[in-house]
Amino acid sequence: MLNKNLQSPSFLNSEEINGIKFKDVKNIVKNKADLENILFSTKIIFETREELIEFFEMLLNFGFEESAYNYFEEIISAYDDYELINGFNTLLR
Repeated sequence: MLNKNLQSPSFLNSEEINGIKFKDVKNIVKNKADLENILFSTKIIFETREELIEFFEMLLNFGFEESAYNYFEEIISAYDDYELINGFNTLLR
């Protein structure tokens, strides 16, 4: 879940959305199984574009290439964000 206004995420509340903030995911995930458990059990809340790019990088590093592409396509269809597109393309190089 990504806030349409990436500049003001202050109204995001993980309890109201019923998910886990990405900054917490980074502390939990130590291996592919950890990431897989989170992906299938809860929503991940991103507060910034940079967190989303880090998430894509995490997916790619743990071998979830198809998931990374799927998430990227879903998000880009909803948010026309050139910085996000450039960040994702940089990860693919």
